[in-house]
Amino acid sequence: MAKKTYISMNNVPIGTKMIIKETGKEVELIEIQNYPTSFIVKFDDGTQDSFLTHQVEILNWPDVSQ
Repeated sequence: MAKKTYISMNNVPIGTKMIIKETGKEVELIEIQNYPTSFIVKFDDGTQDSFLTHQVEILNWPDVSQ
């Protein structure tokens, strides 16, 4: 049986692209804050906002091809 690996949301690489579930807008991760884990993201127009982990869809992460 394969061993399961826990993937922490604190390990998402800075620069990762995300989709805001409520609006469908694509953003870029610029910082991770803890307790509760939240992501500070940058929109295309340069504005920033904070979202909890359940409010975003992380694109191409984790890399399961490894």
